[in-house]
Amino acid sequence: MASTTTCTRFTDEYQLFEELGKGAFSVVRRCMKIPTGQEYAAKIINTKKLSARDHQKLEREARICRLLKHPNIGEEIFSDILNDICYVYCMNLQ
Repeated sequence: MASTTTCTRFTDEYQLFEELGKGAFSVVRRCMKIPTGQEYAAKIINTKKLSARDHQKLEREARICRLLKHPNIGEEIFSDILNDICYVYCMNLQ
């Protein structure tokens, strides 16, 4: 089961690379978990732009992601509270 990790900086554990795609409130970027070298796609959401309803949708999406059990879905969901950014999930790219 996926777990939630709250940290002050996502970039303490992951190195971010190029943009893979984007939407109205989020961007997907390739990243690498520094200790393991494993590559992922991270969905990064700027929560400053979200309405109260959008926050509810984000919380629902995060809850659903925590329930997913698949080898290509990472187990960590980060929230970078200081910068109003939420990294919803990481999908394995390798």
